[in-house]
Amino acid sequence: MIDYALAKKQSAQIKAALTRAEKITDPKLRYGAVLAACTLAVKAWEKWGAWPDAWSRWQRALDDAYYAWQRIAADWNTRPVVCPRLEEL
Repeated sequence: MIDYALAKKQSAQIKAALTRAEKITDPKLRYGAVLAACTLAVKAWEKWGAWPDAWSRWQRALDDAYYAWQRIAADWNTRPVVCPRLEEL
């Protein structure tokens, strides 16, 4: 059963967390912040009982942050080998 009241209450906070994370300029820090925002979102969606129609926004943000970090990574051992999927968080 979908908890619409909880979804309505938390959706703005979850979107704001992702927006703040996307605005970080340092690629490594941005990746960590976007990953945390995506993890928070997935946990909330599971608690609601449904993912929103715009779930792909979080996956795109995670992909963008990962590949930005990958482009500048001096130490290849410090970053994940592949970009995680939201389903894996």
